[in-house]
Amino acid sequence: MVLSRVDRDELLLTLYALDEATPFAMFLERLRRRTRARETFVITRSDTSGCKAYVSRDASGRQLSPLSPELLRPLRSGRLYDLEGLSEGESGKSIRAASSRGDIWLGIRGGAPDSFDAGDGALLSALVSHVAIAFTNLARFHDGQVALAAARAALDRAGVGWAVLDEHGEADGHSGLDASARQRAALVTAIHAGAELAAAGQTIALPFATAGQGAAVALYRKPVQPIDRAAAFAAAYGLTWAEARMAVALAEGASIVEAATRLNITEQTARHYSKRLYTATGTRGQAELVRLVWTSVAALA
Repeated sequence: MVLSRVDRDELLLTLYALDEATPFAMFLERLRRRTRARETFVITRSDTSGCKAYVSRDASGRQLSPLSPELLRPLRSGRLYDLEGLSEGESGKSIRAASSRGDIWLGIRGGAPDSFDAGDGALLSALVSHVAIAFTNLARFHDGQVALAAARAALDRAGVGWAVLDEHGEADGHSGLDASARQRAALVTAIHAGAELAAAGQTIALPFATAGQGAAVALYRKPVQPIDRAAAFAAAYGLTWAEARMAVALAEGASIVEAATRLNITEQTARHYSKRLYTATGTRGQAELVRLVWTSVAALA
């Protein structure tokens, strides 16, 4: 079946304009009206997210009893099935399609036996490949959102803020970048001139362009609340908590005497800890120990 212009406008446009909060909702409602079904559904299954059901409601806002995905699992891909033949008391039609992200089932339910005609089945057959594409796009969008959230969490933990600068040096209004317009312009000018790294004030910039958008990505420091660097360093190198606290104090700029005062221990004990730290970490003095702290997992804690 070739979809009519009305079907393309009424169904496909809503299908591809998926709302992240309520995927398939408008599409299923319009399909329900188009087929006069009590309920329309899209069921998806993937290795990463398992089974999910997206179901329309009837005109009164009610839903039929849930349709078990196990009922639809035996359906062969690309073949239209009558639900009456799968379960007694059911009425409707369903078709299965495979995508690169898993399987989807598109269907209509409800009404008296034989309430759906060949045209309804042809419509489902024409739509199912589009639903599979929409499902794939939705899964990719969710993957991207997860990756972005993870990247943001990692940068926040490291105390790094970022903003994309356009070709005029303007930054996303949601960023915390406080570089002046002059500094941003200097960064973008340097990147446009071919620099692999530019610096202005307390901000650096790297080349960044995706689909013609963005001239540079600006990086800057932002406050971060440490969790427990000493615990992280102790776990990484098999140290006691007291020894690790000593290492962190030295890494934060304290002398051995100052570290002893901060940790409320004697200078002799502090020097004993420092020698044990050099042995346990394989470092040859305070400078190497400090470098190790700030290049280890402790710097992320």
